[in-house]
Order: sequence, then structure tokens, then C-alpha cells
Amino acid sequence: MNALTASLASLALVLAAFPARAGAQEHTAPRSARVDARGASVVRVEARAGTLRVEGRPGTAEVRVSGTARANRREYLQEIRLVTERHGDEVYVVVEIPERTVFLGNLVRALDLVIEVPERMALDVTDSSGEIVIRRVASLRLDDSSGDVEITDVAGVLRVNDNSGELRIERVGGDVRVADSSGDLRIRDVRGGVVIDDDSSGDIEVREVRRDVLVREDSSGDIRVDGIGGSFTVTRDGTGEVRVGKVAGAVRIPRSR
Repeated sequence: MNALTASLASLALVLAAFPARAGAQEHTAPRSARVDARGASVVRVEARAGTLRVEGRPGTAEVRVSGTARANRREYLQEIRLVTERHGDEVYVVVEIPERTVFLGNLVRALDLVIEVPERMALDVTDSSGEIVIRRVASLRLDDSSGDVEITDVAGVLRVNDNSGELRIERVGGDVRVADSSGDLRIRDVRGGVVIDDDSSGDIEVREVRRDVLVREDSSGDIRVDGIGGSFTVTRDGTGEVRVGKVAGAVRIPRSR
């Protein structure tokens, strides 16, 4: 074995061993905060990596946040900050994780959050990655990059921009508007109407909607609808089957599909 071959072999061993050492132990630390929400109308959440669970609580007058910071190196934990503030009628819950460049090995830094909010308040959420569960809020706007999302019991309107991961929506009192890049989309029990602006890939299933359902553009995947109280329209559809059950109004599906 010559010197170059020996050097490459040694480097390969280092690269193979480093991720195992880095990921062998995960360090954690608690994070928590409370904010007086009396008189507030909206909670704005800016989450990053980590799971996120938001629950609306009847009778509470504050926003309660608890979480667990996670990192594969202990010194990274201090970089993970939870910031809560009140500005006028808006409550902010912000996760701060500064960018870091790592040339070798894995980088793990995340903050898993559980947030309790007054049931009457609107919610505005931006999240980068990790599973999301949101329940019992007045209204919701969600912008999510990746990870499965489950949304149930929204009293008013719902707006979702989801990049990847399965999206499940159930029991919404107002209108629903969704843009979804990839992953299956399932919507059920909506008192208003449903508009799907864009769905790149994955199946779409919509059931029990009292008003109109409009799919503006679907690139691939099956579409199934049933129990629609208004009309059902697909403006543009690429590949995949369209299955239509009970629809009270008109059904419009492009012929050249």
C-alpha cells in the first residue's frame, strides 16, 4: 500500500467513525415560558427544527410554552433559545437557532415545543421541519417546510402552505385554502368551502364539505371527493385518477387530462 492509498484509507475510517460518535449521545435541556394573553388576538409562532404541538385551551388567559432542546453536542444546547414577547395585541413565540457550518459529521440542534393558547385566539405559525399537531384554535395560518401535519378543530378560516409531508385536516368551521407540494392531502368535515391552489404530488381526498371544492392545479396523484354540498371543479390535472362520489352541485373536470 503506497502513501496516498494509506492516507485515503485513514481518512475513510475517520469519516465513517465521526457520525457514529456524534450521534451516539443526544444532550437535552428544558425550555419554558409564559405570556399574559389577556386582550391579545393572535399568537405568532416561529418554530424551527423539532416537533410542534399547539393546543387551544378554554378558560386560560395566557400562552404557556414548554419544550426540550436537543443537540448532539452539549455546547450546542446554549445556542437553542426560546424567546416569548408581547407586542400590543400580538403574542410571539420564537425559536432561535443560529446557522452553523459543519464540515465533518452530523449536526443535530432542535427544539421540541408544546404550546397551550387560549381557545379564542388566532394562530399564525411558521415552521421549518418536524411533525406538527394543531388542535382547537380560532383560526390558523400555517407555513411549513417539511414533516407531517395534523390539524383538527379550527373554528374559523384555515390557510396552509405545506412543502412536504402528509397533511391531514379535519373539522374546520370556515373556509380552507391549501397549497401543497408533496405528500398525501386529506381534508374532511369543513363547514365552508375548500380551495386547493396547487398540489404537486400525492393523493388528494376531500370529504364532507358543505360548500364548493376547487382544485386549481394538480400535477400527479389520485383525486377523490365525496359528500360535497356545493360544486366540484378541477381546473388543471396532470396524471392520476379522479373519483367523484356525492356532489350536490356541478362537476367540472378538464377533458384533456
